[in-house]
Amino acid sequence: MAVSRYRVRFTKREALRFISHHDLLRVFELALRRSGLKVAHTQGFNPRPKLSFALALSLGIESLDELVDIDLLHDDAPLAPSELVKVLGAQLPTGLTLLEAEFATGRPVVEACEYECEIPPTHDLQQLQQRLSDFMAAASHPHTRERGLSKKPRHFDARAYTLQASIESDDKRRVLRMKLKTGDDGGMKPSDLLQIIGLDPNRQLVTKTRTVLALPETTQTNGTAPEAVAAPSETKTEPESGSLT
Repeated sequence: MAVSRYRVRFTKREALRFISHHDLLRVFELALRRSGLKVAHTQGFNPRPKLSFALALSLGIESLDELVDIDLLHDDAPLAPSELVKVLGAQLPTGLTLLEAEFATGRPVVEACEYECEIPPTHDLQQLQQRLSDFMAAASHPHTRERGLSKKPRHFDARAYTLQASIESDDKRRVLRMKLKTGDDGGMKPSDLLQIIGLDPNRQLVTKTRTVLALPETTQTNGTAPEAVAAPSETKTEPESGSLT
């Protein structure tokens, strides 16, 4: 039996923006069981479905562009990506919507994420714009993110992690748009930039609009399946240290 990997794009909105990354994993595991799809599992004493999210989303943030890799087993031709979206999507709760899927190899490496935040009319737009302009014009901007009593604060240069940031306004809405760099050390969160320009992160709805992958991407872009990999035989090894990234 062979294994094919699918890279699935999905949205996470409404009440589900408040579920943790761990709970999101469980939701997908349950949906896959209900769908009847043949999911590949890790080896060892505690096999888990082979799911890998590109990046954990901060609690409370909506997303229009999340990524998850799913490994499926098959005997002959692999399932069409569009069929995976149809079958799995029917089992997901309101707030999680599958957008598209494609065959993939390797793992996605997230380079940056783009976000937007609507600015309430109660805030002085000119003052916010000046603060943002000063921040973007600076060569560096030391910032400290508090992480609760059990963890040490994280100190980093917020300007180095801010690739783009601007405030756009018209007669209907005022929006802060930002492109923030990610990394092995956790990168920068939208809440960091909101604090820097004087907005309360706990009172603003932030939406992630795009996940930017590092090049070259490993995703197949021609819609054809890469050569399938044979599923490993069952062995008594220690369980893998986590099926999510």
